[in-house]
Amino acid sequence: MHEFSAACSIVDTALEAAKNNNATKVNVVNVELGEFTFLIPEQLIFNFEIASKNTILEGADLRIKSVKGQLKCNDCGFEGISKIDPDLPPQIAVFAPMKCPKCGGSSTQITGGKDFIITNIEAEIIEPSA
Repeated sequence: MHEFSAACSIVDTALEAAKNNNATKVNVVNVELGEFTFLIPEQLIFNFEIASKNTILEGADLRIKSVKGQLKCNDCGFEGISKIDPDLPPQIAVFAPMKCPKCGGSSTQITGGKDFIITNIEAEIIEPSA
């Protein structure tokens, strides 16, 4: 159900942007999806199709770019891509202290990869008449 709520947010935001720009049809919505959002891309696409029915987004492609999680180590100052235990799904690994890939310390915090962001929308626009 988490994906349906996210899909509805995407549809609402895209519809508002389309309305503000006099769009008649939205063809593509591009989204960056953080590794720690707990959203499953396939489920998000499926729910986007449902949420966009009977709107100018119906039939639009939802294109998802995955964004790796970012980590900061409070011990050595490392900042960069997190390394998740491959035996744990990200939904669980995010709650366990992640080890710093540089020093091995566990005094770390997640600094990125928890968001999903609409990066742009491709639409057909009505040009104002002169």
